Amino acid sequence: MLHFYIKHMNNAIVFVCLYYVIDIFLLFLTFYFKSVNKWALHGKNLFLKIEKDEEPYNTKLYKFKRIFDNFIISKTYFSHFYIIGLVINSIILFQDVQYNLENQKNVYYHICLTNLIFEIHLLRRFFEQLFLVRTTTKSFMHICSYLLGISFYIITPFSLYNNKQINYNWSIIFPLLLFIFGNIIQFDSHLRLAKLRPKGIKKSDTFYKVPYGGFFHFVSCPHYFAEILIYFSFFLLNKNITCSLNFLLVLLILIKNGMQTHEWYLKVLADMYPKNRKIIIPFIF
Repeated sequence: MLHFYIKHMNNAIVFVCLYYVIDIFLLFLTFYFKSVNKWALHGKNLFLKIEKDEEPYNTKLYKFKRIFDNFIISKTYFSHFYIIGLVINSIILFQDVQYNLENQKNVYYHICLTNLIFEIHLLRRFFEQLFLVRTTTKSFMHICSYLLGISFYIITPFSLYNNKQINYNWSIIFPLLLFIFGNIIQFDSHLRLAKLRPKGIKKSDTFYKVPYGGFFHFVSCPHYFAEILIYFSFFLLNKNITCSLNFLLVLLILIKNGMQTHEWYLKVLADMYPKNRKIIIPFIF
């Protein structure tokens, strides 16, 4: 897999870049067209939209749209993203080590650092999804969101790959600290969200409370802010076109999801929700 990617590096980079450009274009459409926007929703945002009545039309196109709008699956399938990401990223790491050994290169200096820390991130997210996240039976995602997630975690391990020699100096310390900081914030935020849903509550119950503590003091979506920091650390380590587009896509997705989540909190929790919280970036946005 990796040997083929390296052999056809230029063509592969073009393909990866094309994937991100198409995704970014489609994502921009969701900002302006309500019909397409529904296909990008998941979790409580999707549930709120599904329950909303729409003016009925009798055209075949509208009927098809209504069927496709309701093409949703359980949000528990989020774990599929991390399984696929782990499988592909692990293969790339294994073949990277093998490739360096075959070419008598010191693995310590030639292993792809971004893929290595991405593996750590994927493992944490996978175990969080299994043992920490408490998803209700009313928590869904649209099939388009699912397919985007699957394709993203197939492409990302390749877009993060860099076969240049690692220079262990001060330039990599900040990105690594940013990566660690982002993972700590994200885990803390997911833990606080999980504690809002008691263990004894039925999975069929819709139960929401205002999250407090940690970075929830500053923003509505600190877990999204943390994800932005994590992918920004990948960009700082590689500083190439594929990582730039990867970060831009993640940034746009999380800003969009953050805006919708913040709006949901204000609409559903109303007066209970702190009005001074920003959406996703502390003190700024």
